[in-house]
Amino acid sequence: MPSETRRKIPVAEWLNLAWLSLFILALAVYWFHNPSLLSELIGLVEKTISGETIVFSEIIVNFVLLFAWSSAARFFALMIVGIIEKKIPLITENLVSAIISIALGHTFNSWHRVSLLTFEVGSILLFLYSLHVISKGIANGWFRDNEQRILMGDWGEVVTGIRMLIFSWFFTQENFSIFRDFTVFLAEKCTVTLDPLSFFVSFLAFLEICFFVFLLTWFPTRLVFTRCKKCGMLFLNIGVHVSGWDSEHTSMHRHCPRCGAACF
Repeated sequence: MPSETRRKIPVAEWLNLAWLSLFILALAVYWFHNPSLLSELIGLVEKTISGETIVFSEIIVNFVLLFAWSSAARFFALMIVGIIEKKIPLITENLVSAIISIALGHTFNSWHRVSLLTFEVGSILLFLYSLHVISKGIANGWFRDNEQRILMGDWGEVVTGIRMLIFSWFFTQENFSIFRDFTVFLAEKCTVTLDPLSFFVSFLAFLEICFFVFLLTWFPTRLVFTRCKKCGMLFLNIGVHVSGWDSEHTSMHRHCPRCGAACF
């Protein structure tokens, strides 16, 4: 019988496994020395749901700093691996992720003992995460074996990150209040009385923002991109030429760059 071939585990996977093990160990030590961490996190979630002013304690700030600085070190290490292996996508994604981790740590460090609104915190965190999603989408979708393929690449994660970026702008207190007041207005028209500051109204306003951002980006996305129904790839229309079933170009379609399926 032929001997089984063992898959060579990439260095990046070893680094991720080592970082995860060390972070779990550091988290366990930090939790042992700060047993109130869990209760403070739960209290923070309760204040967020109730819409109260948020004040980050030293324990929570140090917990986030532990995650942010260790993540930055991990991303820099992965970036060095990418430089050694000459992998442009790995370099790009981890460089941006390291910068975002540093920005996260610096932001939380400035929030120590400062009274903040839920909208401020949510908007900034969503903004940073959307940048991470966009950078990941560029690295995974726009490159293939270090070859740049912007016109024929997968734009799915990039478009998702852009939608989250737009959502982070609408998630400020001023913009959120517009949707919340609109919810109360619709309720009054239906002869239903709602408390403008209740969690239910805020949740409905949140859903309205999600729906509004989706509609805002749906038409441009359909106009510029095509999604393959077989593999789910989202590709630029201008990057793939139009084909037809016969000489008169009836049943016009494009072929997915990834799986070759016909996309109408």
